[in-house]
Amino acid sequence: VPFVVFGTASSSLILNREFQAACVFMQALDFLGNAVAVLILSGSHRLKTADQSRYQGCQPLPCLARPKQSRPAQMKDTDWSSTWKAKVEELSLRGMTLRSLLHFYQDLPAIPDWRYAAKDHKTRDVVRRVIIPLTSREDCSRAQVMVTHRGNSFNDLLAAVVSDAFRECSFRMAAQLLEDDCFFLSEILGKSSRLDDTYWICAFAVNQHSSICHSNPYDRDPCTHELHPVCTCSCVNILDPDGCSTSSEINKFDDMMYHLATTGTCRQIIAVDKSLELFHRAWCMAEIAEAKRLDMTQSLQLLSKGTIQQRARTLENLDVRSMDASCEKDKELILGKIADIQEFNAELQALIFDPKSGLVASWNAMDSLQQVGEVGRLIRWGLADAGTGKVWKAWEVHE
Repeated sequence: VPFVVFGTASSSLILNREFQAACVFMQALDFLGNAVAVLILSGSHRLKTADQSRYQGCQPLPCLARPKQSRPAQMKDTDWSSTWKAKVEELSLRGMTLRSLLHFYQDLPAIPDWRYAAKDHKTRDVVRRVIIPLTSREDCSRAQVMVTHRGNSFNDLLAAVVSDAFRECSFRMAAQLLEDDCFFLSEILGKSSRLDDTYWICAFAVNQHSSICHSNPYDRDPCTHELHPVCTCSCVNILDPDGCSTSSEINKFDDMMYHLATTGTCRQIIAVDKSLELFHRAWCMAEIAEAKRLDMTQSLQLLSKGTIQQRARTLENLDVRSMDASCEKDKELILGKIADIQEFNAELQALIFDPKSGLVASWNAMDSLQQVGEVGRLIRWGLADAGTGKVWKAWEVHE
């Protein structure tokens, strides 16, 4: 990643810079020893190289471009009406650049009558208090902002996206930098040419004024414990109990994924929350299974290695029938699309735990490769720090 260090004519600053470079070099030697030890002890040096490209889950997300695909997406019968197809295509074009996401995040402290708390507020809180009010004009203009997530704090969700852009496997350091100095983080992303990477996040892409803005039976602010206010716009929330409405935007995610997979290349990032709640949400697992069926490249973003090590056993007996959904009708719609429940459950287990191609194995392989390249990673971040100390502070927390 081509980070840039700005020079100066001051001799004292030059000496200071040389001292910093020496410190980086010494730390690099230390990490080199650690990296070699990790390589030998973990057995990473025996990893097969043929499949390493599939673990590089941090490439740009050119959802609108049409580069070559290694394998065509599996075809399915798409008996779509023209209205349904138009809505699917419209949804697929609502990706949001990292630049726009960070601008949105930087503006959160300026929201009137509400104080954003990075450690407490989840994505649904941001939807209720920021996204819906900002898009409540009569024309229902939408934030133009596929990341699968559930239960994350909004800070962690954005950190997972930033971490993906940085080619990191875990998002703890990105979350710390995001909270400490978002502007500094934007500068680093700009120097590495990542700000125009495009991500599809349902909270921004789905028009909330056609679904939930007029009612709020249970979403409470975690700080005040009060229900979030509802919207007073004149838009009509669409009721779609059977999942067949052509106007609804929340019943077409699988069709939109198919559209993206067959008209270009689009990979899936799975932003996993600290408690692994994502794997117990029916809609999330349906998205992950559909992406696998479509041969989309998939990668996990975890807070840290401990996230999966400490809680992996909670995923050993996953059953789609016992997973949670926003309402029972949603769960019925998901189950209605599954021909064989037992086979689907077995496929979920393989998707997560298969020792060669499962999501956990893929993440472990990428994490091992990152550890092997720890010296280069340290130097890149050291140059990005440029003497501010901000990266090292976050690195301390991260490590």
